[in-house]
Amino acid sequence: MIRLLVDSSADFSKAEIEEKKLLFVPLQVTIEDKNYLDGIDIMQDEFYEKLTKEEIFPKTSLPNLYEIEKKVKEYLKEGYQVIILPLSKEISGTYSALVSMMEEYENVRVIDTLTTICGLRFLVNEALKLEVDNLDELEIKLCNLQKRIRIIAGIDTLEYLYKGGRLTKTASLVGNVIGLKPLISVIDGKVVVLAKRRGRKHAMQYVLDKFQTSNIDYNYPIYGIYSMNKMNCQELYNALTDEKLRRAVQNYENIAPVIGCHVGPGAYGFVFIDKE
Repeated sequence: MIRLLVDSSADFSKAEIEEKKLLFVPLQVTIEDKNYLDGIDIMQDEFYEKLTKEEIFPKTSLPNLYEIEKKVKEYLKEGYQVIILPLSKEISGTYSALVSMMEEYENVRVIDTLTTICGLRFLVNEALKLEVDNLDELEIKLCNLQKRIRIIAGIDTLEYLYKGGRLTKTASLVGNVIGLKPLISVIDGKVVVLAKRRGRKHAMQYVLDKFQTSNIDYNYPIYGIYSMNKMNCQELYNALTDEKLRRAVQNYENIAPVIGCHVGPGAYGFVFIDKE
């Protein structure tokens, strides 16, 4: 039997974690010198309220590696194999830290997922659906799927990219003055800017055009993603002209705090599986 470990950027609810029997690993968020466990000590609503009101930018850090190793050892003693699915190593140091820690354990595999948020959900759900008991076989199947995960999103403000050190102050100021909105994706595990558009209307249209012309695999659900509130995401969904796509969007997921602190409130987009 194989047990799955996933970090909090996947944003599974407590009920989902229990139902799927996942080992949930909370990343850490620090706000004004107070440390929170993502998804345990602080949930999305409270986090975004603090994010928009506090002047100090939150810091994120690795999960408690000692607790992870302790739990993994317990699973191994019970006869389980373990697959660990952290967010992309290009986004967080979690993957590299876990690889170093787990290299001595024969029946543990740490996979660079090349993704985050709902992309991790796809991998977890696929692993559970396949019911494969061989680590090598399951890793191959998950790696084949991860290459087909697509994330297309718009960011409503440049403020948090600047606060997080991903944008210069000058670029932030100029961008805000002219209403510049970046459109982002996760490609080969890296967050990349696909384009920039002036104004939310043009930015949303870019997301819609990319999404509606994608080669979507309808055997998998489509997730709508947002940060803080659904308003922008709902507006995006309402603008869809393809009825098949509208029916396929099954869930709206609020972006987890560890990712939300970089994109800020008002982000919107879709996560889906491509046929290629």
